[in-house]
Amino acid sequence: MILGACAVNERQTAENDAVYKKSGNTINRDDRHDLYNPSNNDNNFGFVREVKSPVPGETAKFNRNDAMDREKTASMISKMTVALPNVLDSSVVVTDAEVLIAYKLSETDKKSRFDTADQVKKTAMSAVPRWYHVYVTDDPALRQYVENIASMKPNSADKDQTVRSTVRMMKESSPQGRKMSDTENENGESREDRMINSR
Repeated sequence: MILGACAVNERQTAENDAVYKKSGNTINRDDRHDLYNPSNNDNNFGFVREVKSPVPGETAKFNRNDAMDREKTASMISKMTVALPNVLDSSVVVTDAEVLIAYKLSETDKKSRFDTADQVKKTAMSAVPRWYHVYVTDDPALRQYVENIASMKPNSADKDQTVRSTVRMMKESSPQGRKMSDTENENGESREDRMINSR
């Protein structure tokens, strides 16, 4: 009786094309997102647990430069920015502490410029750690300045000065949106940040 039941079960399994297909994949015929299909594994969450060391000074070191892939972050911000209603194209540079965005508008009246600047800035803020400052411009003359920063090496002697002067021009020529909070300006800079940047 047991042998008969096994034979029936084997025949049903062989006839069921959801279980067997000619490629030899007997586990999962359907192209599903699950643990048997790692090539399409885009449902993963990121999880890490850190435990503070009881020994003083032995805590894990945090390096700002290791926090994210700047190229991917710039790409993501650029794509999200172009999805905004009034933005036609967007160039984004992500440094170690700043995001610079030059974009082209479809509507250029004063209110549209201000509202779009606020949207672009907040979109970028949502994609980077909170210590970042975000600067935006819709001035076409400044797009090349932003793109030039992207071609610089991180250890270039005049990198910091170039970024500071470009930021200054962006703030002078374009709206930056609303203040982030009572203690931070439109770009996310605190009073201390502004004092450091003015040096």
